[in-house]
Amino acid sequence: MSISLQYPGSGQVKTFDEGWSWSCFFGATVLGLPLFQRGLMVWGAAMLVLDVSTLIVDWIDTDAAASLYGWLGLIGLAASVFFGFRGNAMAAEHALARGWQYADKHRKWFD
Repeated sequence: MSISLQYPGSGQVKTFDEGWSWSCFFGATVLGLPLFQRGLMVWGAAMLVLDVSTLIVDWIDTDAAASLYGWLGLIGLAASVFFGFRGNAMAAEHALARGWQYADKHRKWFD
């Protein structure tokens, strides 16, 4: 299922899927690209920092770095699951906060 939002000034319409986001699940740990694409700049920047940090720690050959690399990997996996569940809803909420409105006026009664 999906929702359609319309920007009042220009009439531009965007459609957002509801539910699980496969692109956020698989792509959140690829420099946060799907998050940036959805306009979630802060979350995209956080994933970018996590990904770059994980890459840098992977180059260090110590036991502490190996342990940290494992923890960063688990954090990345947890973040991927979180963004899989919430990515689409967060993008729609972000658009609504920026002034977009439901294209179907009856839609707001069901949320």
